[in-house]
Amino acid sequence: MKQVTALAGEPWLTELLLSSAFANAAGIDAIAAALAPVASQCRAFVGVRNGATTAQAFAALLRLGVTLFAVDTATRSRIFHPKLFLAKGPTHARAIIGSANLTHAGLHNNIEASVDVRLDLNDQADVGFVDAFLNGFHDLAANHALHCFPVTSGRQIVDLMRQGLLEDERNPKTQTAYGSGKQGSQTSKAPIGLPLTAPPKRKARKPKLLAAGPAPAALTAPPTFGQLVWVKPNLPSSDLQLNQGSNVPGVLRLTQAGYQVNGQTINQITYFRNQVFVQLNWTYDAAKQKDVADVPVALIIAGVYVGDFDLSLSHKLAWAANQGNYVTGLHWGDATSHIKHAGLIGRSLKLYEPAIGQSRFVIEIN
Repeated sequence: MKQVTALAGEPWLTELLLSSAFANAAGIDAIAAALAPVASQCRAFVGVRNGATTAQAFAALLRLGVTLFAVDTATRSRIFHPKLFLAKGPTHARAIIGSANLTHAGLHNNIEASVDVRLDLNDQADVGFVDAFLNGFHDLAANHALHCFPVTSGRQIVDLMRQGLLEDERNPKTQTAYGSGKQGSQTSKAPIGLPLTAPPKRKARKPKLLAAGPAPAALTAPPTFGQLVWVKPNLPSSDLQLNQGSNVPGVLRLTQAGYQVNGQTINQITYFRNQVFVQLNWTYDAAKQKDVADVPVALIIAGVYVGDFDLSLSHKLAWAANQGNYVTGLHWGDATSHIKHAGLIGRSLKLYEPAIGQSRFVIEIN
């Protein structure tokens, strides 16, 4: 922490760059006094959709007057991870590059490693070093606007929190198929003998009333995962209802997709109807000459749990002859607005059976 605050206090500073994978309110509070006088000259790039960065950290940065960018990779399997603090002036620059994030633990308690580099901007090699970093972040904001975007208001922070991109320090809840991040069991070892600084107690803030807007969808607790029963890689636009024209099917085709069980490729004609969804209450629709069933689904997209949906299934053997050899389809129904996005084309969809004691299947697109 001392190095970061000293960096912000350099008398020659005209530009300050902060880059961190994670940030929380206590981490921002730790450097707030040093940051406040130079906040108007500071840009901060902070990762989101990672289960760690909080809405309270973003709010603290905005209150200071920092120019704030959220970096959203749109997947939990690849996150924004650079930890860089760089001050630049007319003739000098200084960079701290290492492992510490803008969190209380990263600045106070963790075992971190960093290098503190002082640079002379009369030296072309040092100029090239500084420009390489600054140009990289400029490129990120200028050419990847969908994934690196400015955050400018409390309303926007609330929206990002509702979408699952930011955690709420009052009630952290992000969980995906990659695990909930639980710590291991206790051992007989005593904690490592290093100084520990407790985070400051924060006074509870009375929430500000927000302008009226659409009510967010009510989310239950994040889903738990049963056995993986199917994977469909390289999702086509048709499965996401993105094809133009009047024949957009509105269904996810439950095809073979090269999926194997016990070393054998599934037979999609029987696998979904007679194995995966056999316990559902199937009925026969005589008018459309197909079996139909309702299926409860929890949906996770790019690491964010977006809610529970009661969808429907159709199973018709006649489809095998003229629709790409699939006979079972899942109708997206009320989930359509969540999956109808071009950014999901080419991703993988995973289907999990209900966990023990649960009723919902889980669909994860990542």
